[in-house]
Amino acid sequence: MTEATEQAVSSTWKLQRCLTDLILDAEGGRSFAKDPMAFGEDRGLGRADQAALEKFKTRLLVYRGLARNALEDPLPDCFPITHGLLEEAGLWDACMDAFLASRTIQSAYYRHVNPAFVAWLAESAWGLERWPFLLQLAHFEYIEVEILRWPDEPPAADLKPAPDADSRVVFEGATRNLAYAYRVHEATRDDPEPAAGEAFLLGYRDAEGDFAYSELSAHASAFLARCLEGEPVSRAASALNLELEEVLDLLTRFKENGALLGFR
Repeated sequence: MTEATEQAVSSTWKLQRCLTDLILDAEGGRSFAKDPMAFGEDRGLGRADQAALEKFKTRLLVYRGLARNALEDPLPDCFPITHGLLEEAGLWDACMDAFLASRTIQSAYYRHVNPAFVAWLAESAWGLERWPFLLQLAHFEYIEVEILRWPDEPPAADLKPAPDADSRVVFEGATRNLAYAYRVHEATRDDPEPAAGEAFLLGYRDAEGDFAYSELSAHASAFLARCLEGEPVSRAASALNLELEEVLDLLTRFKENGALLGFR
């Protein structure tokens, strides 16, 4: 690589980094609006690029707003209760500023914004001091969207419609076995703060294709977790001292409501 090529690559990389800072950093947006040339100089841009930032200041600020809106747009729909809680507290915008500034979104795909937000809450612990349930609430809201959007699968062949002691359970791909320390499934927009208390839930797509969940006992949740790992029904039940007839009834119910595809 020639020296001229290296300089061009370095200049392009600096410009890309500068535009990323402009879009994702709240403070970067403010400092750019105040003095575009100083903003570029602080990021190592040459005089020509600094002058271009000054010349296109208005257009770049419009572009910044459009880009940020595109990244934030899916979040209120996926997390309506979380959004309402933070909006009521006057902290939704601060949450979005911190999320975007974290650079957690690395994918070019729009569908990855929602899980990136949950991952960021988990990694940063943002808001957990005030709302210790916040991550779990957001996770449950995301799971609903994930289940609804899970791709349809072709019917599995050679499945039995009813379980027996030797059966292995075949779950619908969207089904999720969940455990929370807060009653997140009881949160609503009007009452968004769930009470503390264990919640074992099986989330699934019902026969009509709608999101549904069933609350489980701790033992039933542990039993289904073993079934998800491929253990035969009788072995999973025995490990937890559960009656075989009881778990066969449980599996039959979930087969009827769509959480299970069948049994092998």
